[in-house]
Amino acid sequence: MSIVKLASGHGMPLVGFGLWKVPRETAADTAIKAGYRLFDGAYDYQNEKEAGEGIQRAIKEGLVKRDDIFVTTKLWNNCTSPK
Repeated sequence: MSIVKLASGHGMPLVGFGLWKVPRETAADTAIKAGYRLFDGAYDYQNEKEAGEGIQRAIKEGLVKRDDIFVTTKLWNNCTSPK
């Protein structure tokens, strides 16, 4: 899998798994089993919690280390005011 080296020194995969319209229960752990290490989600997809749980399952099962996982997300315009 192709990676790009970040300024931090970490290697981030260039290809990721999009979480839009994927089954909530198996969103992330199935993708990890297929070799994905980068996940692209958004609050609006309404599956961020389940994706995190899938990543946790894969880590507990020893399929992947947390250090190997990248998660990207989007922040909607109405979610940007400081609270």
